[in-house]
Amino acid sequence: MRRNPEKRRSPDVPREAAWRILLDWEAGEESLESLRDSFFSRSRLSRNDRALITELTQGVVRHRLFLEHNVLGRLDHPDASLPEPVRQTLFLGTYQLLLLDRIPSHAAVDQSVRMIKGSNFAGFAPLVNAVLRKISSSQAVPLPDPDEDPVRHMVVATSTPRWLVESLAAQEGNRETLHILQALNRKPPLTLRVNTLKINRWELLEELESSEIPARPGKISDTAVILDGGASPTQLPSFLAGRCAIQDEGAQMIAPLLSPLPGLRILDGCAAPGGKTGHLAQIIGDSGSIVAADKGLSRVRMMTEGLSRLGIKAVNCLTADLSPEGSPFRPGSFDLVLLDAPCSGTGVLRRHPEGKWIKDLSAISDLAAQQEALLASAADLLSPGGSLLYCTCSLLRMENEDIVDRFLSAAHGIKRLDMREVHPRLKPDIFTERGELRLWPHRHDCDGFFACLMEKR
Repeated sequence: MRRNPEKRRSPDVPREAAWRILLDWEAGEESLESLRDSFFSRSRLSRNDRALITELTQGVVRHRLFLEHNVLGRLDHPDASLPEPVRQTLFLGTYQLLLLDRIPSHAAVDQSVRMIKGSNFAGFAPLVNAVLRKISSSQAVPLPDPDEDPVRHMVVATSTPRWLVESLAAQEGNRETLHILQALNRKPPLTLRVNTLKINRWELLEELESSEIPARPGKISDTAVILDGGASPTQLPSFLAGRCAIQDEGAQMIAPLLSPLPGLRILDGCAAPGGKTGHLAQIIGDSGSIVAADKGLSRVRMMTEGLSRLGIKAVNCLTADLSPEGSPFRPGSFDLVLLDAPCSGTGVLRRHPEGKWIKDLSAISDLAAQQEALLASAADLLSPGGSLLYCTCSLLRMENEDIVDRFLSAAHGIKRLDMREVHPRLKPDIFTERGELRLWPHRHDCDGFFACLMEKR
């Protein structure tokens, strides 16, 4: 069991809070986001303090291997084992020194030393001071040579596990992979989806402008509004009144691909947290019938609350498992099925950097088996002439094209549709040469998504 690092309270609340959250995350207690939210709910903090805690925790997790490379490169004995509280202190200080511009070097060093002195690991204060002063007075430790070992270079430079670098490099090539991984390390924009049941995009933009909140329209989705001013979206009057939802621009491209219409029987098979479900309801004017199923009770409750805030009534939220063994639905029950399958989440790592460290190739293999089973189950629920949209937020072919190809080779009466023909008004660069959706963070400045539209003959 990890030793309690506390000895006496550090005067720097944001850095100490970030440090403790990172220690709890490393111990595997909860997700980074839930740990942060739990701390925020117990503390009275200014907006700036909350922002700094989020920046520090996200940043250290996002750049973990790069920080470790620089810390080890400044240790006299890099093979020596350091207690986790000392490691996290060094990572936090190094992140501020090398990757944050607005924090003075002396403050990053002094506060880190003071923090470790206020813990049960005060004896490591001279080491923390020496390492961080070396880092503050010199450039970053040289990265592995990209010509000699391109994979090792990308692993360290972008803080990405080797398995993921190798998988993407085999799929996209080294140069493209580096661009992808660099984009995944950039902080994503805050993006809203206009609730067109209550307001249009230009009205929302005017509303935000009148509140002096910088915003602009999205590039690929006609319902996207991007916030530029760092406003807290959940505190916006527009959000509280249900005139918008928080959703990445790439995610906003999914629901329209299914071409939903009032009167059709629609199923969102793995629906929570409900962003795509709400979008489907908007498109049909909240006048049809949508079943939104998810196997997690707490997630279904969260989805129900979110849809209620938007004023949506056409959705019936169910706690249900779409797997062949647990599905409560009869074959042929639906005209349209959206299957947003559980996946590795490699396309959303810029929002959830901890995802890099909680999955490996064996987990992807397990997910692929689950995806295939769910896809087969979803296809059975289609009525003749019905459409099925399979999508993931993964960048990996093994969760996308490979799944679809194996399914279609074994399925009878299901065919792939070319979405360039189905949706000729959409920008062609979001589709592959087979007519499947492929959104990339480095090309489209949104989360990574894949989608394939199929039809039951």
